[in-house]
Amino acid sequence: MLEWEEYFEPHILERGRSYARRGAVKYISRHEDTIEAIVEGTEYYKVKIRFSGCRIAESYCSCPYAAGGYYCKHMAAALCVADTEDEESYVLGDGTIVHSDASEGIPVASLISEANRDQLEEILIKLACEDDKIESRIRASLAGAPGKQDVLALKKEIDNIFYTYSGRGNFIDYHAAMDFAHDLILYLENETGRLLDDGDYYAAFDISKYAYVKLGNWDIDDDGEITMISACCYEIWQRIVQNCTDPEKTKIREWFIVHSEDGTVADYMEDMLKDFLRYELASKEELKEEIRLLDELIKESSGLTRCKSVFTCYYGYSIEAIEFRIILMKRLGADEKEIDDFRRKHMNFQSVRKYYIQRAKAENDTKEEIRLLNESKRLDTESPYLIHSYSERLIELYHVKKEYSLEKAERRFDFMSYQSAGIEDFRAYRKMCSEEEWNKEKTELIESRNDIDKKCELMAEEKLLHELFEAISGQEKKLSLFNKYGFLLVENYSDPILREYCKYVSSLADYARNRSSYDELIRYLKRMQQYKDGPEIVRELCREWINRYPTRKVMIQELRTMLR
Repeated sequence: MLEWEEYFEPHILERGRSYARRGAVKYISRHEDTIEAIVEGTEYYKVKIRFSGCRIAESYCSCPYAAGGYYCKHMAAALCVADTEDEESYVLGDGTIVHSDASEGIPVASLISEANRDQLEEILIKLACEDDKIESRIRASLAGAPGKQDVLALKKEIDNIFYTYSGRGNFIDYHAAMDFAHDLILYLENETGRLLDDGDYYAAFDISKYAYVKLGNWDIDDDGEITMISACCYEIWQRIVQNCTDPEKTKIREWFIVHSEDGTVADYMEDMLKDFLRYELASKEELKEEIRLLDELIKESSGLTRCKSVFTCYYGYSIEAIEFRIILMKRLGADEKEIDDFRRKHMNFQSVRKYYIQRAKAENDTKEEIRLLNESKRLDTESPYLIHSYSERLIELYHVKKEYSLEKAERRFDFMSYQSAGIEDFRAYRKMCSEEEWNKEKTELIESRNDIDKKCELMAEEKLLHELFEAISGQEKKLSLFNKYGFLLVENYSDPILREYCKYVSSLADYARNRSSYDELIRYLKRMQQYKDGPEIVRELCREWINRYPTRKVMIQELRTMLR
């Protein structure tokens, strides 16, 4: 006899016995030291209990009460039934215990034909609960809409995903968050996709909002995963409300009205619910009012190249009013011509021109793309980088069309107007110029650079050594530039460069007290040795410092090495 009653609170034990008497234990089996059962409660619960000797070693039930670590009435019911029979058996809802060997020799077809409907239902439920593949085959064969038990099973799987990636205290840490988001999104997309394909719109909504609410009450070290999962749910809801019946849509709307501001989820996730209610579940009149508000922002943006923006959670925290208006126009059934006419009235906006530039590129309409790029260059003068992007594309198009004079002019324009243009842009334009042209052009191009580093780079490229030396000498902090270009200037400007280095190393030697400062000092001395008269200057400095700093043993040792 198993010893188990002492594990249960008296009222739980009594409820378990009541469950057992009324046939709630739908299936039970015993293999060696383990009992497994399916018990009907609010839903069908899986019970598994392992014994060590006569006492319970481990226990599990899929019900919420047992999840808290308690012994539940479903476990008690299963144990009540198990106590009545020690052999392997299963129990049907009417309380009949059927032994595993009771039907040996009887054809299965005969057993099925003689069984009543209740028995067959119980057996199918048992098989579906035991094996996912069998459940799928039963579902496919019956081809029915998901019932309450199916939706509950889907929710249980969502629970399992949350618990799988959670540590102590139901916390999903940073390292587990991305895998958690991937698995949950994949599950939601697959399962809701199946439900939507079958026309089970409200069931798809039920499990997706279940996941959203659970997410809004879970502790996660979030780095964008909550936004990813929320966007997935939003897109599922969009598909649902676009295809479901009006009564279903009304029911869904009622849920959003109640729960978008009642604390069902964290406040930042409530914003997503409010957006869905405001934009996806809006009536035609409500959408027209939203468009009226957007038109006011578009009007206020008149004369600007960027339209004012609105805040939304799903469409972007800062989506331009004109782009959002087009989304709502499509929702109201506007055709492509109406939308195109509206866009073309607002060609002053960058986003609109970007749309038409991309369309012209996709349609291989080079003439139109060039026209739009040039128009955008004229309008978007406040954005040098944007103008540069237009020029890059124009250069590419002119080159393909073999319109080399236009390509050359565009390359010059791009270099002169874009301060971040690099040495490759400089060389590309030079290749398109004759020698005579280049001699006139190069000085203007170099002088167009505001940054001294870029200016020096171009002078070095053109071997304008005197101009390069003068440009460096005019800088307050010239040492780094001499480090970069000194050896290019060594033939004619060795003395002034060495004087600059001498000033720096003398100052460095005065304050050198550790290994890093000694290493820097030696690096500069070795650099100085590469210049004309540099070796002798370095020897004189080393002798002077050895005498001046007799207590700096490490430094003296390094200096003596330089003298060898």
